[in-house]
Amino acid sequence: MAIIEVERLTKHYGTVKALEDVTFEVDGGIVGLIGPNGAGKTTLIKILTTQLKPTSGTARVLGFDVLKEPMEIKRRIALLPQEVRAHFYTLTPREYIYHYLRMRGLPGGEARAKASEWLEKLNIYYADRPMVELSGGMARKALLAMVLAYDAELYFLDEPTVGLDPSARFELWDVLREKSENATIFLTSHYVDEISRVCDEVILLKRRVLLKGRPEEIARLYLPHFRKKVVLFESFELEGFTSKRAGRYTFVYPASETELRELEGLLLDRGVPFRVEELTIEDFFLLGWEHD
Repeated sequence: MAIIEVERLTKHYGTVKALEDVTFEVDGGIVGLIGPNGAGKTTLIKILTTQLKPTSGTARVLGFDVLKEPMEIKRRIALLPQEVRAHFYTLTPREYIYHYLRMRGLPGGEARAKASEWLEKLNIYYADRPMVELSGGMARKALLAMVLAYDAELYFLDEPTVGLDPSARFELWDVLREKSENATIFLTSHYVDEISRVCDEVILLKRRVLLKGRPEEIARLYLPHFRKKVVLFESFELEGFTSKRAGRYTFVYPASETELRELEGLLLDRGVPFRVEELTIEDFFLLGWEHD
């Protein structure tokens, strides 16, 4: 039995097509759902977690139909949404995790022990301060701790590392790998390095499934080998570099560390403002995957 089965799934908002004829299966491990903004990622997660009804098509999660058996699905999954209701931020991380686990049916003593375990595991130092007083990254880690503290069969994580610093991202990757030994993880991300290092399989979505496969194969076939770009904040003519214009920014894609250093020197000499960034999945589309 597949963990997730989706067949010809569509979702329309009036005349807007959020999802169109989406079909795929997930058999386990860590699966990354990637695509540009507006690709339908959050819509798909809402359907799979029974928060939203599709316009047509079918979806089964852990063998249960999302329309006919939503409660069976809800008992077995855990969800980290992109956004959380504001009133939750009046709680401390410890209280947040404890009350969530109690709501999911854990006895008080076990909920307290799990809260302490996951606060330590994710290095949440200010566990007894209201979350409103924490940094965005620390608050995000508290939400992750809450979700991962529950022993679900399937985790849906919508942009789990947004707002986390590089060190916290690396730590979370290790935690997710450990979790995936006994559960399936279905996550969305904009970070190419995250998808490449963490996921066993990748689904590329832009209203429909464009590609599905192992991340190293997709990266090898469709992304530059050198995974950094230079973002220019003003127009500047460049020869000999791959570049793309998007809005008021120019994105330049050096082919190697040597080429990056050469480009940095050129821009510094000319006084052109820039910054160096890691590639994101948006670059995948800027570099040629603008399929409708």
